[in-house]
Amino acid sequence: MCAVLVITAVMCAACGSASQSSTANLPLSAYLVRAHEETGMQRTGPATADRTPAQWTSDGAPNPAAEDKRLADEGFREVISVGTSEGVSWAMQLGSPSAAAREEAAEVKEYASAPQAPANTTRFTIPGIRSADGWVFPNADANVLFTEGRCLMLVGDDLTTSDNQRPVVAAAHAIWTRTHGKPGPCAT
Repeated sequence: MCAVLVITAVMCAACGSASQSSTANLPLSAYLVRAHEETGMQRTGPATADRTPAQWTSDGAPNPAAEDKRLADEGFREVISVGTSEGVSWAMQLGSPSAAAREEAAEVKEYASAPQAPANTTRFTIPGIRSADGWVFPNADANVLFTEGRCLMLVGDDLTTSDNQRPVVAAAHAIWTRTHGKPGPCAT
């Protein structure tokens, strides 16, 4: 009888620790593309973090003061980014899911109105990621923005191929599959 109680107690303790480890929070870096997730691309260095809107916009944003204010109003927490062999992957944590959706709309508007955006830009969605908004500049680059809770993610590539959409779609699906619905900085 004692042996059964001891075995039961050990099994229950193991169950408890297993369930705790499965609910560990993801770090914000989990929302970045990883090696071999983006067709033909590799990460080119370590991820970097920007912890203020001014740090994030210091790389040449068209109107940094307005963007800094908008991001502060959206509850900006942090952006983590990593370069890939032909582009970038970043994840931005904001104050709420609605803030992430507003920032996605602002980013799409900014990209669409960029002087280098050709007239023949193609917009697309990604099956399985309802919040995804993608666009392709033929034989130039492709980008996907999507939200997960209070975070906005981007995967972008500068490819001079006719099928430059495929790598960013593969990366977005990989990130989504790995992170969707999991506890972490993006969960609400």
